[in-house]
Amino acid sequence: MSFEFTSEHVSSIGKMLSIEPEIQGDDTTIALSNEESRQTLTLTLHNNVQFSEHENGSLVVAHTQHGYFELHGCSGFMLFEPDEVIFYSQRAERMSFLVVGKQCTCSMFSDIVRENLSADFADIDPRLIMSSMQLSLTETVVDAP
Repeated sequence: MSFEFTSEHVSSIGKMLSIEPEIQGDDTTIALSNEESRQTLTLTLHNNVQFSEHENGSLVVAHTQHGYFELHGCSGFMLFEPDEVIFYSQRAERMSFLVVGKQCTCSMFSDIVRENLSADFADIDPRLIMSSMQLSLTETVVDAP
């Protein structure tokens, strides 16, 4: 079952990022700017993307001055107070995340081992602690493998 952004989803994402989304068919665009840092970020949510002959789903794209990021097969999202949206894609034992903030922040975490989201930080490689700590809060909203 593929995830699709509904009008309610788009509205709640827009409220979290304090901007009115622009909706055109299956695509939603959210243009953010931060006057203080002079950063911009364009977030685009696409429904009904044909990834392959047998896979259809949602695509999240973040275009910043520093790069272009795509999260294929978005499985859902969560709102994180005070001003971030965490989009995620879950596949068997691994997950990928795109984190977008109201102040034009953007982080991508790819191919994270799911068990690290709930691991005791003393038991995992120290180089994985940053992603595990930042993303551990998503463990409660993602489906079990």
